[in-house]
Amino acid sequence: MNVMEISAAARECVTTISGRRPEAVSRCERNDGGWQVTVELIDTKARLADNDIMATYQLMFDGEGELLGYERTRRYIRGKNGGSFEA
Repeated sequence: MNVMEISAAARECVTTISGRRPEAVSRCERNDGGWQVTVELIDTKARLADNDIMATYQLMFDGEGELLGYERTRRYIRGKNGGSFEA
């Protein structure tokens, strides 16, 4: 698999896991014969977009593109740079 294929697979997996559509793939890299991908999505929609609560998911895939595991690593308010809070 290449970067574009694994990014598309990660977006599809996050949609299935969370029931929400991803906003962006913010990181995708090969490691130890597999892939590590970070995906951002709106976790809770707010009335004003700047107040949406975003979530970051980290997914691990093997070299063939099979999902090995995932974790929601962060939740934060879209308009607050670097701000995060416990999920």
